[in-house]
Amino acid sequence: MGCAAAGRVAAQGPYPAGDPLIGTSPLTAWRLTNSNATATQVDVDGQSFARAWRIETRADTSPAWAIEFKAPVARAVARGDVVLLRFFARAVAVTDESGAAYAQLVVQKATPNYAKSVQGVHTFTKEWTEFFVPFSFASDFAAGACEVAFGFGFKRQTVEIGGFDFVYYGKDVAVGALPRTLPSYVGREAGAAWRSAALARIERLRKGDFTVAVVDANNRPLPGATVRVEQKKSAFQFGSALQMARLVNDSADNRIYRQKVLALFNAASTENDLKWPAWAGEWGSRNAKAQTLAGLAWMKEHGLHVRGHVLVWPGWNNLPKAIQALRGTPQQAEIPARALAHIADVVGATRELVDEWDVLNEPFVNHALMDLFGASIQVDWFKAARAAHERALLFLNDYSNHDASLDAGHVAHFEKTARYLKDQGAPIGGLGLQAHISAHPSPPVNLLNVLDRYAALGLPVRVTEFDINTDDEELQADYTRDFLIAMYSHASVVGVQLWGFWESAHWIPRGAMYRADWSEKPNARAYRSLVLDQWRTRAGGTTDSAGNWCGRGFYGDYVVTVEHNGRSHEQVFALRPGAPVVTVRAP
Repeated sequence: MGCAAAGRVAAQGPYPAGDPLIGTSPLTAWRLTNSNATATQVDVDGQSFARAWRIETRADTSPAWAIEFKAPVARAVARGDVVLLRFFARAVAVTDESGAAYAQLVVQKATPNYAKSVQGVHTFTKEWTEFFVPFSFASDFAAGACEVAFGFGFKRQTVEIGGFDFVYYGKDVAVGALPRTLPSYVGREAGAAWRSAALARIERLRKGDFTVAVVDANNRPLPGATVRVEQKKSAFQFGSALQMARLVNDSADNRIYRQKVLALFNAASTENDLKWPAWAGEWGSRNAKAQTLAGLAWMKEHGLHVRGHVLVWPGWNNLPKAIQALRGTPQQAEIPARALAHIADVVGATRELVDEWDVLNEPFVNHALMDLFGASIQVDWFKAARAAHERALLFLNDYSNHDASLDAGHVAHFEKTARYLKDQGAPIGGLGLQAHISAHPSPPVNLLNVLDRYAALGLPVRVTEFDINTDDEELQADYTRDFLIAMYSHASVVGVQLWGFWESAHWIPRGAMYRADWSEKPNARAYRSLVLDQWRTRAGGTTDSAGNWCGRGFYGDYVVTVEHNGRSHEQVFALRPGAPVVTVRAP
């Protein structure tokens, strides 16, 4: 068929022998399509192959296909013909917040419309990993009319790929009979020991005893009264980053967006609206500031705990153009005072609407202002925020700081920065972990180990930007469940915030909980099952001879309903540590 190489390819793994898909060695067949990247051959030790390609992406580039490393399929193929792509890959250097590198693998028509037979984003960690991708062709193609392409249009990264074995089977083997790489994580299995221990801690840490004392109008106990308690809100903060435009502008989607916010969350932050360039009017419309304030007011009016994100993100690319323009000029010395004035302005303008702030964002990578003006400038930012708002919790926030085995340097720098701020008298009030999770999630025990380390700093921890970048929806759902269990089980953690929840308003669309048409994904069901069901208390009973009914529930806000002699009375109460007695006067 076509220009197939002579002979069969010997089986190299747990799959049948077949013909080669690419007629020449993959180490000589590839070409790179963008000057933002380089491809060189390197020697490999300790693997079943001796050489690999090293792809270095020198600049953040998107979309994925903006940088492609590809080779033509050297044979004619027919619709339904089966192929197995097998390769090995590892990350050498990464800048993505998940701590992983990425490549999009496609087999596609070599000319527009680039119709694809298989497409998927694969995640590379620092260890060599073997990948199996079986598929069948979606159309007939002449020799050279389609291609295998790795897309590297992601954040700056360096990866190595090798050990290629692209096997063509025609109609002789079914796709389902071939191996397929499905990422997972240690601790996912049912009955995992870490999960059992975490659930036991949740029972101990997140719940408390209470007594409902029912009395009549003369304060005499009422035995035999019916009592029902229903938790309406959790004391733990479950939230999401929100787009202010969707809170204040009317449309069918925006109305659903607001409904979901109120149904799912008790906390929220701005996504981009309070970043310095946005506040300075460089992003969005001329009324962006008024829109932001209106969105914050909506959040506050609906009882959400509100986070402000972010006061200073001290890398040049994240500062307003007016500040960037001072770089290297005689006016550069004005920048520290300009930063303090910005903090006073934005915190002062929102002080009745915002409960806490990310004061310093991502200093591991973004440290241009510290390099220019010294580390103590960070302390000044925290003190300025405190002067503008005496009650707000003030956070240090960074990414890739949730797993020391994934990024030990990031975790160590985060600890060091927090200690420095405390030692220098900065009013730091919390630690923010972004927790952007790749398609190869960290074992939950690794997360708990890092939380134990941060607990030594004596500061509350909040997950500020959680999402999972994978198209494996079952993996995404399972890890959402286990991530929430791990966080809720640790005494230092006060909340978990998603970085968006709807595909059409999410920086990583496949990381969302709801698709563009608002259909629910498995991770949304996992979230709701825990947060709105298993971790909500609904109970009831009858008062004893002393007029008391005793219960135990998750900390939060409740409504208690008492019925006696055919009459009903409702009362609200807050359950917090301390075993409260709630006295209800029945009518």
